[in-house]
Amino acid sequence: MKNSIAHALSSITLGDPVRFENLTMLPLLGTPGVEREPFYLTLDEALAQGWTEITKVSEQGSVPELRVSNKGAKPVFILDGEELLGAKQNRVVNLT
Repeated sequence: MKNSIAHALSSITLGDPVRFENLTMLPLLGTPGVEREPFYLTLDEALAQGWTEITKVSEQGSVPELRVSNKGAKPVFILDGEELLGAKQNRVVNLT
């Protein structure tokens, strides 16, 4: 993981600072002309490709818990606030 982060950061340069009142932000710019495919899939992508399955943890169910099984080669990114449909009721993710 450390090497992946170091490699990704090595191709990033800092853009000109953007200032507003007491906030300064520096844009992170990638190498021009280099397309990078994300090393993860979004939940929608993984579900559409049939690599990820969302199920309840037991027959009795547990409202705050679901089981997410990823059979794909890439990790799945589940964003905070994303709605998970199915099981006994729909749920909203509260932690990325």
